[in-house]
Amino acid sequence: MKMKHKIILFLLLVSVGGVSCKKYLDINSNPLSSLTVEPKLLFGYAITAWDANKNSGDAWLPIGLFGQTIASGGDYGWGKDNVYNVNATALGNTWKVYYSTAGNNLKLAIKNAESANPVDNNTAAQCKIILAQIMYEATTLYGDVPYNQAFDPDKFPYPQYDTQKSVLEAVIALLDEANAQINLTSTLKLTDYDVFYAGDLNKWKKLANSIKFKTLMVMVDKDPSKAAAIGQLLANPSSMISAANESQLRPYYGTTNNENPKFRLFNRYTNGENQWFFANSNVFDYMFPNAAVSDPRIPRYFDKGTNATYKAIGSEVTADETVSLISAYLYRKDAPSVIFSYQELLLLKAEAYARGLGVSQNLATAQGLYREGVIQSCLFYGVSSTDANNFVNTTLPNLTITSDPLRQIHLQQWVDLMDRPMEAFVQWRRSGPEGSEVPALTLPIGATSGALIRRYTLSLDEVAANPNIPNPQPRYFDKMWFDL
Repeated sequence: MKMKHKIILFLLLVSVGGVSCKKYLDINSNPLSSLTVEPKLLFGYAITAWDANKNSGDAWLPIGLFGQTIASGGDYGWGKDNVYNVNATALGNTWKVYYSTAGNNLKLAIKNAESANPVDNNTAAQCKIILAQIMYEATTLYGDVPYNQAFDPDKFPYPQYDTQKSVLEAVIALLDEANAQINLTSTLKLTDYDVFYAGDLNKWKKLANSIKFKTLMVMVDKDPSKAAAIGQLLANPSSMISAANESQLRPYYGTTNNENPKFRLFNRYTNGENQWFFANSNVFDYMFPNAAVSDPRIPRYFDKGTNATYKAIGSEVTADETVSLISAYLYRKDAPSVIFSYQELLLLKAEAYARGLGVSQNLATAQGLYREGVIQSCLFYGVSSTDANNFVNTTLPNLTITSDPLRQIHLQQWVDLMDRPMEAFVQWRRSGPEGSEVPALTLPIGATSGALIRRYTLSLDEVAANPNIPNPQPRYFDKMWFDL
């Protein structure tokens, strides 16, 4: 296969930065300045920078490889590499998105909305919900991070780091604050720049509660007291995302500069074809490939090799033409970016009932949610309702009779998140104590010997600029607070 130019891994944020309508990028050239800008412009720039990073070489690619949801194909594909050695540029670009191009612009938008006359509470609340998601990502990727002193460089040029527990608590508080701030009767709100819900505030409220639920599920193993709040949300299911059309999706289109970031990656460097990334056996093997009725997402996730069958390999194993590539369907021009999905929430709720978190353990209820979560995942990826139901009814284990229902839920969470490596990485780490995660992963070929990776390390820019970084600095294999 052709020689690959790995340098693109570190240039992709630049190359895909204009992935959405140009109007969303007409914004403040200095994101740390206090320039008064319309909140909608700040919001539009922030979500564009955020999603480009999530779906480019700075986050999607390295996390997908070291998190083992995609396979590199060795020298036949992306090329053999130490996937645990994440380049400093990727680390730095991701940090800058959280604290500058996305995070700081959202803080400015909140400030400007709340100081407007009249006060625009709904816009402020919409920005707070996205900021909560960004800070959730920052802490689940880096661990302890600045929060209380972040986004105020004049007052705190060297922000102190907050513990992961306190950051996650702050995320929950920010979501509650945003939910309380929303005024359903007000016409002041983000609409045309709201690519997620077009100003539907009821959906924003449901999103806030759903993110809160997800955050609580990350925290509950380390802080069992969070089970009570989980139970409160389960008791009011209509307060969270309750239909597929309420999923938080970032739409993309077939027009130039409006395509999916991953499509633009391949379009720029390999003439629109995926020549680098292959089906990873750590995902494929849990999709019942040998069953009479296999997982109907297989042909949506993967393309057949030259022998007209589906075949997967280990994370850094050398591929050949018979190995399945990651499907072109996932990287089509108009493929939406999934930020938070209905099926993701259904499977989290199934887990909560299977474990009895804040509610009485109920495997029958868990089974219904689990079944529907898998169906909704299939439907989202273009599987017909008939095929989705046939798979669930014929092949999918029944939680009420299987020996390890929680493992089955975790496996379906993992499979659903295959093309969302950042979320899959969190899910894997929280799925069990170290050594008991689902699925069981082993050290990729060529990775630094020792423990499996658990985090991004701090960027060189942050280390050089902030004397208040943690001492000692966290290493890539150091567990975080939530990671048992």
